[in-house]
Amino acid sequence: MNLSIQGSSSKVILFIHGFCETLNIWKPYVEALKENYKVISIDLPGHGKTSLVTSQFTIEDIADLVIEEMNSLAVGKFFVIGHSLGGYISLALSELYPDAVTGFGLFSSTTFPDDDEKRKVRDKVGGFIAEHGHKEFIDSFVPNLFTPENRRTFVEEIETLKKNAYLTSTESIVGYSQAMKVRPDRTKQLSIDKPKFIIAGDRDMAVKIESSKEMMTFIPESDSLILKDTGHNGFLEAQVDSITYIKEFLLRNSINL
Repeated sequence: MNLSIQGSSSKVILFIHGFCETLNIWKPYVEALKENYKVISIDLPGHGKTSLVTSQFTIEDIADLVIEEMNSLAVGKFFVIGHSLGGYISLALSELYPDAVTGFGLFSSTTFPDDDEKRKVRDKVGGFIAEHGHKEFIDSFVPNLFTPENRRTFVEEIETLKKNAYLTSTESIVGYSQAMKVRPDRTKQLSIDKPKFIIAGDRDMAVKIESSKEMMTFIPESDSLILKDTGHNGFLEAQVDSITYIKEFLLRNSINL
């Protein structure tokens, strides 16, 4: 599994990117945290420079592969932060490997399963690519994760995200779409006695703000952040505010990490 390791602290932060992304999205976050933590970011199977092991898999299968990687690095415990798909994997890790995961952060992600409408969208992905092509899927998918205003503000950054997304094969795109479609409800993880946070964009069209606000009722107010005028890619659209919040959260919960 392709990965980056920065810092030498005994306290480990694992960053997991989202669908059709790579570990590169976390570079500013790694730079901000590496002085006080060991920060690991990975390319998920089928993304970036990590090959896809099999075309049929579940979110739990990917979580198993991630924990195997952490074990190979002799990382016994870690706090995990995931964007979107990365949040689904973070929740699976928290549920399946409670002794390893000290807590988690959900970034534009949700504990709730797909509703019927979302499942239908997942099922259409393969057909869209078959009809229009892999590149056309990425070219339409990536910009729509931003607010219309931010599509104009982050033109160069969106092109970089698209280029990295091109590395995700059709097989991977379809496989992850199906894995996300059948993932279970993991809202119970919001009630575990471990540090956890939720960051949401108030104009996110992928994870609606109403859903995020419902999740936020399960945790203390200080453990959530709503990013104003922000879409699904708040890690970039509101980067400074997000990094500031994560640093403060980790410092506040340092004794438990």
